[in-house]
Amino acid sequence: MAMSRRYLVSGPFRLDLVDERLTRDGEAVPLGSRPLALLRAFMERPQTLLTKDELTARVWPGLAVSESILTTAIKDLRRALGDDARHPVIIGTVHGRGYRYMLPVEAQDAGSPGTSSAGRKPSRRWIVGGALAGVTAASLLGVAALRRRKPIAAGAEKSVAVLPFTDLSQGGDQGWFAEGLTEEVINGLARTSDLRVTSQQAATRFREGARDPRQVAREIGVANLLEGSVRRSGDRVRVTVKLVRVSDGAHVWTQTYDRRGQDVISIQADIAFDIARALKTVIEPARLRAMVEAGTRSVDAYEAHLRGLALERRESADGDGRFLRAAGEAYEQARRLDPRFAAAHWRAAQIWFGNSTSINPTGYPEIDQAQRLAAALERLDQAIASSPSEVDRLKYASMAAWMRLRLRPAQRLMARYLEARPRDLDAWTMMADLSAYAGEWEWFKRSSERIHTLSMLDGLPRSRALAAPFMYEDYAMAYRRAQQHLAGRPGDVMTYYQAHRAYIGANRIAEARDLLKRISNSRIPASSRLLAEQRQACAEGRIADAAVLRAKIDATGEFGARWISMQMMGDDAGAEALLKPLDTPTGLPTLMQFMIYPSFDVAAYPTLATHLKREGILTRRPVPIPFSCVSVR
Repeated sequence: MAMSRRYLVSGPFRLDLVDERLTRDGEAVPLGSRPLALLRAFMERPQTLLTKDELTARVWPGLAVSESILTTAIKDLRRALGDDARHPVIIGTVHGRGYRYMLPVEAQDAGSPGTSSAGRKPSRRWIVGGALAGVTAASLLGVAALRRRKPIAAGAEKSVAVLPFTDLSQGGDQGWFAEGLTEEVINGLARTSDLRVTSQQAATRFREGARDPRQVAREIGVANLLEGSVRRSGDRVRVTVKLVRVSDGAHVWTQTYDRRGQDVISIQADIAFDIARALKTVIEPARLRAMVEAGTRSVDAYEAHLRGLALERRESADGDGRFLRAAGEAYEQARRLDPRFAAAHWRAAQIWFGNSTSINPTGYPEIDQAQRLAAALERLDQAIASSPSEVDRLKYASMAAWMRLRLRPAQRLMARYLEARPRDLDAWTMMADLSAYAGEWEWFKRSSERIHTLSMLDGLPRSRALAAPFMYEDYAMAYRRAQQHLAGRPGDVMTYYQAHRAYIGANRIAEARDLLKRISNSRIPASSRLLAEQRQACAEGRIADAAVLRAKIDATGEFGARWISMQMMGDDAGAEALLKPLDTPTGLPTLMQFMIYPSFDVAAYPTLATHLKREGILTRRPVPIPFSCVSVR
């Protein structure tokens, strides 16, 4: 179906094919990935028999799944839609053969109204199957009946928030182990496609003040909480975990894992496996066990990897680059101890790559940029060679292609990875960047929408989703998302910063001024605070004030902020000159990051332009920054 046909509408239901989201009379209906794929298959061929084999091939491509798995997914979908299997009005069973979606479906463009009715103008196209050409009386009665039914969220019981594990060791010195184990359990559970697992980042909401975790869980829409504690003494490790049902506080499942130090690796896999089984995942047990394994048999390598995860979390929370350097050293230790530890190679590669493309590298400033990039590629190639997971290898190969500036292949590999792991937020963030570099702006929009939807479900909106509409010049969308993000992350200074830019773009100058007060009183980096103040000054026509702020931004030495500040003042020549030293084969990975901005002019950089032309990538024409000091003169 063409990208422009964004919605499938049937009675009170509206399926958004881009955002992969279902609403009922405007209210969101939570759906797991498999029930959602089933619904799409049905709505694309309504009132037509779909055999069990057809549905299995569509929803579980390339996998050998039992008929009971399809039956369970159909049951989950019916519950979400409020359909009764004994007296169905939406999904009918054709015994021994398959199923049929019983209602008519209308395909709508992105600008169409939300729900369908029998009285629509005949110019709109209805998707019908067989000899049916319109809405039957039975269909209309069915629509009326299902509007009265209260839906139950499909797969909602298969959602879990993992709270940060508590260190109960006598010395209180095992926090790194507890934090690393928490993240590894989340990563293991996230590989099961029919479970919704909140990120470690979202888990920070449970630490805020004295809020009841069950209330926070209700806010982010999960049915279960996983709580855990770690107690380590000598050569013994005890991890106690319990799965709590949010609705009534009942303990669904509790287990204590008491192991010797040499057996500590199995704890992570056992917890993820047991929780997935307790939540009735459809993944076959043997395949599930393989998916949640740690990836190494070396206890020392595993513990070094956990230290790295904990240190990365500290860097993310505190912004202190020393933690990132220490995390990189931990991953280096892990990969030396076990050269077949793919996850350690991958993590180490990410740190080296991030530093190789950074103007001011946090982790390895003393090493030449070309050497840093070569180090990243070496580790990534080792991750590809040693990974037992075909799906993970797609992600690793995508990043390797990216590092080698093979942008189209990188984007295609990431698309294949996301087919298998559609809830991987970090991968969608990578996909947004790759799509921008490859000139695939429809994919960029789709990626930003997925980041927005998934991070909102996570209870912790990501600023990338707020920044993205600004990059494809949809300022009204940026403004709407800003309001949602401010409600979801009150007090978060980076949300204030991105929202301020969205408000300026949407010509909400007075509202932006109110936000600026919060930014100016925050501990946001000086260059970002000054840039927000310069935007406000330009939007209000205070050119002299904006010029003073530009001088202050120059004094910070922050590369990206200086480039934007120059453009705000109309100094395009200065902005181009600032980036010119990056227009070299080794500098392209850094220069390419500016392509996401609508004001970036590829033609000004011959090495980059030649490479993109060789890759067959079409670039967009630059547009001025909205409400720059030039535009308001």
